[in-house]
This record gives sequence, structure tokens and C-alpha cells, in this order.
Amino acid sequence: MEESPAAEDKRLGFIADCVLRTLKLKPDRWERCVSDEESSQVLQGFLDTAEQEALVVSMSTAGLLEPTTSFTASPKSKAVYFMKRDKAALSPRSIKESLVYGDLSSAPLDQFSALVGEVVAPLLSNTINHIKWPQVVSQDIRQHIHSLTTSLLVVSGQVRGKTLLALPAGVEKVEQSALEADKGRGTVDKGIIHSLESTVIEWSHQIHTVLKKDSSEAVLGGKNPTPHAELLFWKNRYADLECLHYQLNSCKVKQIKAWLEAVESSYYPAFMNMQREVLAALEEAKDVCVYLTPLQRLFEELENVEFPDVKGQIKAVMHTICLVWTNSKHYNTPGRLIVLLQETCNLLVQQVNSVYLFIIFFLCECLPQDLQG
Repeated sequence: MEESPAAEDKRLGFIADCVLRTLKLKPDRWERCVSDEESSQVLQGFLDTAEQEALVVSMSTAGLLEPTTSFTASPKSKAVYFMKRDKAALSPRSIKESLVYGDLSSAPLDQFSALVGEVVAPLLSNTINHIKWPQVVSQDIRQHIHSLTTSLLVVSGQVRGKTLLALPAGVEKVEQSALEADKGRGTVDKGIIHSLESTVIEWSHQIHTVLKKDSSEAVLGGKNPTPHAELLFWKNRYADLECLHYQLNSCKVKQIKAWLEAVESSYYPAFMNMQREVLAALEEAKDVCVYLTPLQRLFEELENVEFPDVKGQIKAVMHTICLVWTNSKHYNTPGRLIVLLQETCNLLVQQVNSVYLFIIFFLCECLPQDLQG
């Protein structure tokens, strides 16, 4: 049986009330939204069809409400989401009970991290809430919570261009256990051994991913990057490695290293090797950044001058590249110089293409209409 317009208005009214109250908007914004045919179809599809299970309403850059059917596109501003509890059309009488709804930040990952860190993790990790739980269940919950917070930390770092190393569960017990192991008192907790050694393995995978990155990947992948990509790669690499070096030399990580050494863990040499590799890569990135920085201004000038004046700029660029080859301890290899020269050629080709397009446009504008064909 088809629902009456009044019922439809009641369902839309509930959605409208939530959106306007959350986004703090006036009713005329919603009226403009429902008057748009495409937006109205999205809203009615969510209300009437079982297949459409989600609705996200956000503000566009033009200040208009935009309803969508998924979370795939990250909103540029605060949004409101609605999700059906069951895969069914919405009834006007039970629409409130049939939906899960709330606000969505323009930075959903940060919002989710805050939710997990400030609400979910403290609530589920609190031993007071585990009193009636079996020990196996309690331990499993704590492991899942730590796994979730670890994944969030790593992903948040990747979004910011940083490699963040998550500390192992129960790291606060490491210092006490290290002291007892060093003095030969008590028994070594095998759970801590497993946790720390597993963490070292995870860290080694993360660090290996960072160390194997190379600026030539774009060129070898068939792309045509300019020298700006090379300079940006080494700038970002230096910042990431500096962040890694700082983390590996923090107080808590030093305690982990001392504990691994005290119990003669087979992973202690791997940990030390990991530290040495990060330090060596950091020194390399620092050296490369120092010698490539003077090229940034020259490449910017080369990019901004008129094409006939490019010839006068090439001499300064090539001279500086020769100085990099002579003085840098880590960038003086044929492979890296070839990549830089190829990227420089890409910049020159880009300049030529710009001139060519300008000539075509000029001819099209100046030639008589009957000759342009």
C-alpha cells in the first residue's frame, strides 16, 4: 500500500529536523534541497526503498545541502548521516527507532580516533567492567582494543605522511620486568616477551616499507614527473625518517631495547640493526636535502620564464647539478643523477608544450573563420 503524502512529509520532516538542528541551518536551506529534482530522488529513495541503506547530507562549497547514498566521498564540511537498522523501507510511525543517525566530521578519521581513544578503549579496557567476564573473554577484548588503536595510529600517521610506531600492549610493565630480569629475581613473563617481539616484527615491516621507497618509482612507472617531485620526495622522506628516529630513541622504546637485551632476546640484534638503518637513511636524506635545496629556486625560475629565455637558465641549472654531483656524499650516483636529469627534461618538454598550445590558440583566434578548418 502506498503511503500518503502526509506520511511522506512526516518522514522527511524527521530527516529535515535532524539536519537543520545538527548543521544549525535555517529551514529555507532544506526547502531548496527538496525542491531540487536530483536531491529529492535521493531522499525519497532512502525513505521508500529497502536497497538504499545509508544517507549522508552535507554542505556543498556553494552552501547548498547535498544528500548522497554513501560514505565514500569525504565531506568538506560537517555532515549528518542516517543508517537503517534493517534493510527495509522506512515507516512514518517508527522512523526514529529504525535509524541510527548522527553527525560526521569533515575529518572522519580524526573523529573516529577520538571516539575510540576517549570512549571505546577506556570503556572496554576498564577491568571493573570485566568482573563477570571469563578471563579468556577479557583478555581477547583487550587484545582487540589494542589492535584497533594500533591500526588507527598507523593509518592516521600515513594520512599525515608520517610513519608512527605503535607501542606494545602492557608497555608500562616493561620497566619493572626489565629490572627484575636484570637482577635475576622472579620469572620472566612470556606474555611480555611475545608482545615485544611481535611489536619489533611489526616495526621492521613498517620501516622496511619506508626505506625501500625511491624517487625513481614515478619515472620507472611511466609517469613524467618534474624536478619538483624529486625535491618534494626527499623533503618528505627526511621529515618521515626524522620522526622515526625520534620514536626509536624515546624513553619507552629505550626501555623496550634494554628489556630485550636483558632477556637475551633473539630479536635484539634485529632491533639494533633497525635503528642503524634508520639513522643511516636519515643522514642520507639530510645530505640530499642540503644539496638539492639550491636547485628549487632555479627550477622555479626555469618554469616561470618565457620559453625563449629558457636557454639562459639551463647553464645555471646544469652547473648546480654538477656541484651536487661533486659535493654530495649520497646523491653522486649515476642512477640518481639520471632521474634528476630526466625530470629536468620533462620540465623543458612541459614548457615546449605550453608554447605550442599558445601558438595553436593564437592562430585559431587570428585566422579568418573560413581558414580555421
